[in-house]
Amino acid sequence: MMLRLAIVVGLLGFPGVGAAAQEDAPSLDLRVDAEGWGDADPENIRQVLRSVGEALLGRIPALKLPPIEVSRSHQGPITLFRRGPAGEFRVKLDVEGRDWARFAFQFGHELCHVACGGGEGPNPDMWFEESLCELASLMVLGRMAEQWKVRPPYPNWKDYAGSLQKYRDDRLALEKLPEGVSLADWFREREASLRRDPHQRLLNLVVASALLPLFEASPEHWAAIPALNTVRGDGTRSFSRYLGDWSRSAPERHRSFIAALAARFGTAAEQ
Repeated sequence: MMLRLAIVVGLLGFPGVGAAAQEDAPSLDLRVDAEGWGDADPENIRQVLRSVGEALLGRIPALKLPPIEVSRSHQGPITLFRRGPAGEFRVKLDVEGRDWARFAFQFGHELCHVACGGGEGPNPDMWFEESLCELASLMVLGRMAEQWKVRPPYPNWKDYAGSLQKYRDDRLALEKLPEGVSLADWFREREASLRRDPHQRLLNLVVASALLPLFEASPEHWAAIPALNTVRGDGTRSFSRYLGDWSRSAPERHRSFIAALAARFGTAAEQ
């Protein structure tokens, strides 16, 4: 059974804590399952996910989303293609207990998929969306770590800022481009493998870490991702064509950025 949880002024996250921060909340209707999270309180989970929404959707101000139902998975996090009866998105997270950094990482990834507007059907370049969503998780963790130092959901959660930053740093340390190797050269050797299996997490991480500086320098271009899947391709569409479809679908102000991303892979957004 899904329980819709509302922010209540003066709600206590743990015994002895003060009111949750209220301002600057995104227009994100989160409905967190009441059970399955171990000793993590569903309202506290919702506050973490709300912070994720602020970090990512704050970069995509024009995006309006239906409600998102969040429930427990025991087989890895996932966003279901099939929506609920009222059009709500259904996201499953594989976290138990008060591991707020893991909640943030997983929900950041899944919220990115929601924002990308994907769906069922063949997409040999799904690896690119997976890599973007890995990147979104890293961005979210960094922004939340900074935000929670000064304005956490609850006053006594400031110390969790360090664990958010550590989770991000540890993730980035897992894999990256070999020294002296460009993303274009790396991609040339692995494109076929990525197109066969888009969920190779360490390869997704390499792409994410390589693109992270571009998004950190120009975070306004997160607003381009809702256009990523506007054009549905088939199993034969090339990566260059995929990027071209994205560029043509996105607002014009993002097209030079998409071209810069394409150049990192040694290709161009086909026009």
